[in-house]
Amino acid sequence: MSRVLLALTIGMLMVGLSQQLTVQAKSSYLKVAKRDYLQTRRKVTVTNSYYKNTKITLPKGTVVQVAAAAKSKKTHHPYFTIDMDMMSYRLRKPFYKAKGKPNLTAGIWATTRDFKKVAVPQYLAFYHVSKPDQRSAGDYIADGNLWQGIKWPVNETSAKASGVKITVDGYLEAYSKVKVFQAYAPKPVGYAKIRKTVVNGQTTNFYVMNNVKGAPLSKVAKTGKDRYRLLVTRTGNHAITVIPEEGQSQYVDSVEVSERYLINQQNYYMHTEVLF
Repeated sequence: MSRVLLALTIGMLMVGLSQQLTVQAKSSYLKVAKRDYLQTRRKVTVTNSYYKNTKITLPKGTVVQVAAAAKSKKTHHPYFTIDMDMMSYRLRKPFYKAKGKPNLTAGIWATTRDFKKVAVPQYLAFYHVSKPDQRSAGDYIADGNLWQGIKWPVNETSAKASGVKITVDGYLEAYSKVKVFQAYAPKPVGYAKIRKTVVNGQTTNFYVMNNVKGAPLSKVAKTGKDRYRLLVTRTGNHAITVIPEEGQSQYVDSVEVSERYLINQQNYYMHTEVLF
């Protein structure tokens, strides 16, 4: 066999192997479940769940959480959705212009080309529960929102509050006197990327580079990326709010559970569970 023919043969074999590996890579999938954390391996574009006419780009390295997972009836390949309410405003804002409910994405294939599984980010550990489905008798809905006050309000559909939020992709957001019960997350008055997280017992220190309007931050440095700090303490105390049925206060519509936190020694709460 001539050197030219040998080179051509090896080249063809390599191309065929490359194509085969590419196909295999594209058809490799992750086993995903509700509440798993994934990180994008490359830029990924997702759409809204109803009309699929609104696109959102997730940059490489973005952490997301699985809102729901299933398998295709046709191919049996796993796919999942993302609740964009738990993501930063910089990513979710295109959904506000979408028709229909804007917070859920359409199904996303759980390919190993696009995603990898990751552990719970340190900046979310302040409210993370390892097995919420076993702990809760109802629906575990903790979402990183910390509202000023003691517990979830009885007048939940009209109550307003200010607060802060730690998003799944690692941003600190602040809200000013918005409805706590909403169809989707409101626009924050300010936000910044979390640059560093330090956990000391039940207290978590979040550091950002810029001051965030509406957030109770303390300035701790004049230069660098860790100039401002948000100090959040998890008390472990819970409170219950009984929501009566509309027009029939003698009946219970639901029972809402809140967990108490402290920010600068002020009371905040996170809505964590719904018991029906």
